[in-house]
Amino acid sequence: MDAEQPSEPISPQNEAFLAVLAHRTMLKIHILCIVRDPHLAEDTLSDTTLAIVRSWHTYNPAKPFEAWARGVARNVALANLRKHKRATIVLDENVLEAMSAALDAEGGEAELEEKKRRLRACLAKLPEHSRELIKLRYFDDVSYVDIATRTRRTISALYMAFSRIHASLATCVKLQSPTI
Repeated sequence: MDAEQPSEPISPQNEAFLAVLAHRTMLKIHILCIVRDPHLAEDTLSDTTLAIVRSWHTYNPAKPFEAWARGVARNVALANLRKHKRATIVLDENVLEAMSAALDAEGGEAELEEKKRRLRACLAKLPEHSRELIKLRYFDDVSYVDIATRTRRTISALYMAFSRIHASLATCVKLQSPTI
């Protein structure tokens, strides 16, 4: 019973779905840049996944998947904006491509998850008052003006505090990065 069973070939639909999963974060960010609404972005990501699976036969594996998938995502996002009668204010194509190239340089989903893990570890190492500032600004979406009022700081002092926190996090994440 220890004999290995021959693995069945992956269906084209499963292959397409796995490709989307491997690039989910990149696609979601790309879509969010177009639709500018988190709920519509989630719906559009689902629609994009279906569109990629349905059109997988048109994908040329000799070309980068990321660029092809972003093109599909852009078409689906624009269609969803029209369907929901939302204003179509699309970033310039050069801006979208520059952002996409930066995302591609960050790696696939596994690399992004590892970076998020390192960032969470670094956040845990921050002093309590710094974690509270991060929570207010990035998790609770409190404006700088309101944070300054709550913490009895000037806006300039708050910007300086965030600058120091960002630098500390960047250094910590970099030090946790695996050496090559």
